[in-house]
Amino acid sequence: MRNVILIGFMGSGKSTIGKILAQQLKLNWLDMDIEIEQSEGITIKEIFEQKGEEYFRQIETLHLKKQLNKDNNVISTGGGVVLSEENRSILKEIGTVVFLHANSEQIIENLKDDEQRPLLREDNVEDKIRKLLDQREANYLNAANIIIQTTGKSIENVVEEIISIL
Repeated sequence: MRNVILIGFMGSGKSTIGKILAQQLKLNWLDMDIEIEQSEGITIKEIFEQKGEEYFRQIETLHLKKQLNKDNNVISTGGGVVLSEENRSILKEIGTVVFLHANSEQIIENLKDDEQRPLLREDNVEDKIRKLLDQREANYLNAANIIIQTTGKSIENVVEEIISIL
């Protein structure tokens, strides 16, 4: 089976849904952020703090390229993977891209207690989330083969919907 790649804003459920989806499809599960943390030996937050976002984005692209010519994976990406045109092209090449679309209220609820998100270290997190969502939405839509509305749905329902479309 071709790879299934999950994209979407941070807190949209890519990792949680990816793990369950992979189990149900009997595929391998790969979380790009975990892969990057393991290869760098530090957390994503520490990469941003010590080496900057540009460095992180370069590493993200390198890890994405490693998936070329591989199959049978469910890949959970980082929320900003679609910022690069090169990455959007690679995503389409390596598999079926599923955009997990959640509204800002759902994302705010999902992220409210998460202190490991480097892009959310500001006073007005809700405004930052809305701004980033607005900036990235077109890129998510451009990269996606399938769009799944996740707001208000259970994880199980989202997984079932993805499987039914694949």
